[in-house]
Amino acid sequence: MAEAGKSKDTDNEYPLVGETMGMWRLVRGLGKGGMGEVYGAEYDYAHLLTVKLAGAQRDLVRREVESLPRDQQARIATHYLGTHVPPDAQFAIKVCNARVGTSGHRRFLQEAEVAQKLGDHPYIVTVHAVHSGNDDGGIGSRLELDGGRHRNTAYMVMDLAVREYRHDRLAVPQAVHIVRCIANALDHAHAKGVVHRDLKPENILGTIEHPLLTDFGIAKDSEHSEGLTRTGQIIGTLDYMSPEQATDAKRVDHRSDIYSLGVVLYEMTTQGQLPYSHKQDRESCLAAIRSERSEPKWPREHMPDYPVGLERIVLKAMAHRMEERYQSMAEFVADLDRFTRGEWITFWGRVRVKGWIRFCLRAFPKAVWATVAAMLIGAGILAWLYVPRLFDQQRNTWMASLDRIERSLDDIQKRKARQLGRDERRTFDELRRDLGFQRGDRYTDLQMRVDRLGRGLLESSRLEAWFGGAAPWPDALPFDQAKSDLQVAARVENPAWYAQGTDGLLMHDWQTLTIGPYGQGSCYVLCRVDLPPGAADRFRLEVREAEDPRHVAAWTIDQSHMLALSLREDLRPVQTIRREVPRSTRVQVALHVTPTAIRSWVGTSELRHGLPGLREGSPALVQLDLPKGAVLVGLGIWPKGPGIATATP
Repeated sequence: MAEAGKSKDTDNEYPLVGETMGMWRLVRGLGKGGMGEVYGAEYDYAHLLTVKLAGAQRDLVRREVESLPRDQQARIATHYLGTHVPPDAQFAIKVCNARVGTSGHRRFLQEAEVAQKLGDHPYIVTVHAVHSGNDDGGIGSRLELDGGRHRNTAYMVMDLAVREYRHDRLAVPQAVHIVRCIANALDHAHAKGVVHRDLKPENILGTIEHPLLTDFGIAKDSEHSEGLTRTGQIIGTLDYMSPEQATDAKRVDHRSDIYSLGVVLYEMTTQGQLPYSHKQDRESCLAAIRSERSEPKWPREHMPDYPVGLERIVLKAMAHRMEERYQSMAEFVADLDRFTRGEWITFWGRVRVKGWIRFCLRAFPKAVWATVAAMLIGAGILAWLYVPRLFDQQRNTWMASLDRIERSLDDIQKRKARQLGRDERRTFDELRRDLGFQRGDRYTDLQMRVDRLGRGLLESSRLEAWFGGAAPWPDALPFDQAKSDLQVAARVENPAWYAQGTDGLLMHDWQTLTIGPYGQGSCYVLCRVDLPPGAADRFRLEVREAEDPRHVAAWTIDQSHMLALSLREDLRPVQTIRREVPRSTRVQVALHVTPTAIRSWVGTSELRHGLPGLREGSPALVQLDLPKGAVLVGLGIWPKGPGIATATP
């Protein structure tokens, strides 16, 4: 269990080289740590075969066994012991240098116990045997394999694992794979209540394809309560410590390992750089790790082409606050798998906005300040343009009114309503008047909005007021609603009518209705009325342009009770067409006026007139004169010909 590339140490540095412990002979030194030394070892077959012999007989047999090749020694030992002992098996033995009963000795035994408990994982170095050094049943005392010489020395026997790669020369996919495997191993340890507390590349051995986690020397086991770690004590390797571990090692939980593994991933993917390597001494580095205000360098500050998604994973794992990190190694592994599959790793939830701003200030100060300056200039321009509007009470009032009218227009276009209500119509007329008086560019946007709403109302508004019997259009309104719509459309405050049952509106005085405007160059009107005897010649239905007081077409009844249709063009009478109607008092007439033609109906009889009607885009007004005693049965006005004339009774 050591790094590849270690030079062979002298006997003075590793005094136990050549010694036998239990079944193993220590053949070389591999490394030193705070609690002991690590040796490379192999089976001592001669010792195994002569341990029960004594004196000259033991020396003779030992010399004979040592003269044989190792494969023959292994076969003899296998036969003698009744269990297979391979000739090429290599081991690492960690020997405790603390005296029995001391805190160092207890910590060593805790490490051995933890390592044995976790050693069934494929990415954790396997521990084969532990000798406590207490002469109370360990391997040495039970079998007396070492003759008692190292009876009071604690050691543990593990698979020999060396690191066969340089952690600062890895490609990104290789580093991600190694960290993913170690994260799985740590997930296994955390499930058993063990926190490693000393994660660093030196404790990750094996190959790139099959890394191995080792050295649980300062691991925290929830099942132990010896109090080996004091409150406020700092243990671990500084560069990889989590903030809470750098403050009080007793406070750490499994999320501290997540932080440390994030630092390992940082280092492996940046060719050996560390988050706080720019700090010059231990105290400043320790203070930076503890402080939430001190920002570690982002990987892209070392490598501009560092993958952004992986950087977000690293930064989340290394979050200063424990609750902002991954909450389990399984979450960490899931994000690494997403990155490996090429999936997008989002910014939100992984990087703090404040940290991102600090990074931008460090990495791109000129671009950041230029952007801030541009934003301030833009904000100033917007404020200059729009802040006066915010405090313009008149504008706010007009805007609220326009919003209300726009909602009403939307209902009309969706055929939920037929026209503006009385209040909306009055408000819209006032808006057109008030905004028409405004000069300059201050209210240009509102004026344009009023124009747009006006065009929308011309194209969509209609009147459908029918009182007597079945209406010639679907969804006829109730009597009272039809009467109200007619009054609103004609802008009549005190109408000269009253209801005659449900058959119509009886005029108790002369009544002139001017309704509109409707359409933009097209208008269709249908009227049914019962006229009183002797007053029929006072009936008139006229369609004219709203912007020019000239009529285009008008139905009247002359004194001989003939219907007369008067057609005009450019204010000049063109022709008058007379049509005889029955002597009954009921009259039903219709007009459809477009820029290219005029059509008229008496009852269901249609005539087409080869004359232009309204000018293109010009809205129409409809005037209806009703004498006293007349009964209005129905009136319909549409901005476009609905094809309803052919369906009228």
